[in-house]
Amino acid sequence: MCIWADYVHSFQYGERWLAVWVVFWVHLVGTWTSCGVFKLAEYMGFWQKYRLPRDRPDMDPNLPQNRKRDRWAIFEQVLGTVLFVPMFIYLVFPYMQLAGVEIATEIPGIRKLSLDIVIMILGCDTLFYWIHRGFHHPLLYRFHKKHHEYKATNVWASEYFDPLDLVANILPGVLPGVLIQTHFITLMAFTLIRSWQSIQAHSGYDLPFDPFQRGPFWKAASRHDFHHSHNMGCYGDFTNFWDYVCGTDVHYKKYLEQCRLARKKDD
Repeated sequence: MCIWADYVHSFQYGERWLAVWVVFWVHLVGTWTSCGVFKLAEYMGFWQKYRLPRDRPDMDPNLPQNRKRDRWAIFEQVLGTVLFVPMFIYLVFPYMQLAGVEIATEIPGIRKLSLDIVIMILGCDTLFYWIHRGFHHPLLYRFHKKHHEYKATNVWASEYFDPLDLVANILPGVLPGVLIQTHFITLMAFTLIRSWQSIQAHSGYDLPFDPFQRGPFWKAASRHDFHHSHNMGCYGDFTNFWDYVCGTDVHYKKYLEQCRLARKKDD
């Protein structure tokens, strides 16, 4: 779209500040809208039959320590939106341009955009699995431990991280796009997708109509909820591929079987 290229060239503060401005709005809309959808559903009582079980006392969201953690996580998310994310993109954007990410050129067609997004999903999934699994090593877990203060997934947990862990969580969503020299707008489209995917994985809802819960993205929210509640395995992001290949979903599959047998016994 020439309109976009013309707008970039006419933006009086330069490409770097335009990138900061666009990322700010993408993060604001993608993150807070996604959180709002699930908090509204919780408030209105929608989707109750899709709620994941909360069968341990420490998983009760109404416990004082869990409510206090939510308040702090919300504050950190506000801080991330208005300060950390804009600052991060301001610092890294020149290097993204050096690596070949274009912002001032025509937005690619739907075929190229779609192909790049598929590649970024696969790349993000791979990087996230190995980085996340690495952070569960005893030498690095102290940087990831904060995120696991949430024993049950909750939308506010999606950006509740130690600073180093937060950077490590951002990189899988950026590096694949940089490596394939995708267009900046394509990277922003992928960022919106990843915002939804990350928040629904922490939502505590296993929605059958959500495409990021089915097919190759099988049980994303359930898998990640198990990861938080049991703190073992299920290190994947979008898909279960690397957990399946590496056998790090074994405990989760046993858990699913136990749940199935328990339901059958109750029936």
